[in-house]
Amino acid sequence: MKKILTILLAGATLFLNAQERCGTTAITEKMMLENPEYANARSKVNQQTEKWIENHPNHSEKTIITIPVVVHVVWKTNTQNISDAQIQSQIDVLNEDYRRTNVDQINTPSVWQSIAADSEIEFCLATTDASGNTTTGINRVQTTHGQFGMDSDIHTASAGGADDWPNDDYLNIWVCNIQSGLLGYASPPSNWVGDGDGLVIGYQYFGRTGTVQSPYNKGRTATHEIGHWLNLDHVWGGWGSCGNDQVADTPKQETENYSCPAFPLHPNACSTTNANGDMFMNYMDYTNDACMNLFTNGQKTRMLAAINQYRPNMLNHDLCTGTVGVSESLNQKRELIKIVDVLGRTTTNQPTNTPLFYIYNDGSVDKKIIIE
Repeated sequence: MKKILTILLAGATLFLNAQERCGTTAITEKMMLENPEYANARSKVNQQTEKWIENHPNHSEKTIITIPVVVHVVWKTNTQNISDAQIQSQIDVLNEDYRRTNVDQINTPSVWQSIAADSEIEFCLATTDASGNTTTGINRVQTTHGQFGMDSDIHTASAGGADDWPNDDYLNIWVCNIQSGLLGYASPPSNWVGDGDGLVIGYQYFGRTGTVQSPYNKGRTATHEIGHWLNLDHVWGGWGSCGNDQVADTPKQETENYSCPAFPLHPNACSTTNANGDMFMNYMDYTNDACMNLFTNGQKTRMLAAINQYRPNMLNHDLCTGTVGVSESLNQKRELIKIVDVLGRTTTNQPTNTPLFYIYNDGSVDKKIIIE
């Protein structure tokens, strides 16, 4: 029987370091300290995940998993009521990052290119609501709250937030004015997750256009938090120095990284012989959006395990018109071949306010301008 997550969130802010970009660990720590049953439930999730991975050593998803999304925009000021275009830009970022068609994949160090994963997970704004009616996948709710902390208010209409849609069927994302020092947080999968399952993101960090603020203006906060929603830990483990993220192909690192470091960073950290150092460009670290660019194969397997075990309704649905069950044989992985400028010269730089052409292996060409 599912328990209610939101009743346990009040006061979780006390655990939050002012410099952290993610509140997921703070919520999880508080719940585990106060509720042995929740700690036990989470330990079972990890045990079951390990068992699923053991039983699927060569797992390769032959269909693209498409996750239907509803975005609850909970706003007080017009600025907080972000545009449809900003919301769509976030969906675009998620699809690029999770399918590894992101243009900055070329920045992944060569030593890790071979383990950088196309997760075969896509996202769409739901076109059908829980009652079977047509929807845009966007739910706008005006509130009297100036900001929201890590409590249950954002998840409840009667408290000034927005009620979730059935979380077995939809990924609920709440976008709001979130407390200072926090970019977002998510609920990892377990049998305790009930109302409030999904993620909460500050309106300044959602998408890559409109109200977004540098250095978190590329949509990677949602990429990171959905990783938690699909049972990924922070790459340093999240529970202290030199922890364990339960993924074999991410190098052990002492703690989180910020800003945009140079590679290699912290070689031989945690008493290892890893000359390549920290995988600070992994989506599950804390670096700037512009510095993030990959999930690994091990992380992909862990996310697929989470969907198959704890979010199975995402495997087969008709909530997004024309997006579900696309055969991989008919939907070849779209890979970037090269980037050229207006003179046809190959370039690895991505200057702002300059048109560039992105050429893919399926014969398509995208023209993009990065605007700062």
